[in-house]
Amino acid sequence: MEPVFLIKGKIPYDLVTKKLNAWYTAIKNDRVEQAENIKQEVEVELENMEENQDVLLYYQLLEFRHEIMLSYMESKGIENLTSTYETIKEIEEQGQLTGMLEYYFYFFKGMYEFRRKELTTAISAYRVAESKLSEVEDEIEKAEFFFKVSYVYYYMKQTYFSMNYANRALNIFKDYDEYAVQTIRCQFIVAGNYIDSLEFEKALDVFFNSLDIAKNIKSEHLIGMSHVNIGICFDELEQYEEAAHHLEIALEFLERSNNSFLSKALFILTHVKAKQNDFKASLTYFKKGRFFSRKNKDHEYVAKFKILEGLYFSNGEYHLIKDAFAYFESKKMFADIENYAIEVGDFFHERGKLLLSNEYYRMSNEARRKIKKGEFVNENQPASISSSHIE
Repeated sequence: MEPVFLIKGKIPYDLVTKKLNAWYTAIKNDRVEQAENIKQEVEVELENMEENQDVLLYYQLLEFRHEIMLSYMESKGIENLTSTYETIKEIEEQGQLTGMLEYYFYFFKGMYEFRRKELTTAISAYRVAESKLSEVEDEIEKAEFFFKVSYVYYYMKQTYFSMNYANRALNIFKDYDEYAVQTIRCQFIVAGNYIDSLEFEKALDVFFNSLDIAKNIKSEHLIGMSHVNIGICFDELEQYEEAAHHLEIALEFLERSNNSFLSKALFILTHVKAKQNDFKASLTYFKKGRFFSRKNKDHEYVAKFKILEGLYFSNGEYHLIKDAFAYFESKKMFADIENYAIEVGDFFHERGKLLLSNEYYRMSNEARRKIKKGEFVNENQPASISSSHIE
């Protein structure tokens, strides 16, 4: 027997709102199939719903967030999101988004800009979202925000800020078994900051714990990502055999889901094999990784593979390396400039190309100076996410 509201032809908007909330929960937990199914159910119900503009706007925002999820879970091109973002941006500029809806807009905008590697714009959006956190009563939603901010600061090598936001998120997520995915991701950030602080044993402990949790919840992409991170840690310790072992396991899991993390795994494995002087295997992984990053328009890794090509797989085509660093500079990716410029400098120094070597050493020093000054955080930004916000 059909419910009364279906007989009348109008579904109460509060029931649709509950379904939208379930959709959002599925998105946050990276449950792609479940999210797709709920999305289809919501679209049917919207056609028969009582008129309510806020519910329709909430749907549009979640559709945007859904597409962001697909961009990293299924390597969908971030360019595909542009039209959706522009539509929502126009709605926001017309003043139609208030309260929680406005918070969601700036929160999701921050994610979108980070996916585009527009780091200053991402931080700017997150700052506006944080100013509206008073609208948020759900502590899980606050934890989700803290995690996303910690990720951007980690990417910018702002260790203190990143660690504080990650721990704030982790202290909430760890009390909820159903948010194991978020717990793992917070642990990734905490451990990544340990690596930046040269505390490799602490990082490994956290990564192996994340791997155990990922296995318990049977999340293949998080198992893969855990192995990538463990591989990165062993790479930093110059234990290349162990690093390659974990990275090769990671590929088995990430290739099944075509996860966007695959570009990173292939890049690091290419690099590790080159350090082992196993250039035959390195070239195989290089070709695969370059193809995958180009196919998915992953501009960050297209640039990073150019570095490896210039160093190991070309006849002195060092302009490829310059192209990569030009991309990093355009995106204010100073942490990447600092790290890779040192390695490129060492490469040229070992080959007696001292002018080129010094050029990249200077580049690394300048990037380190900009990181310390926080130039990419402070330029043309509104009131900051400052230390006064850190617990």
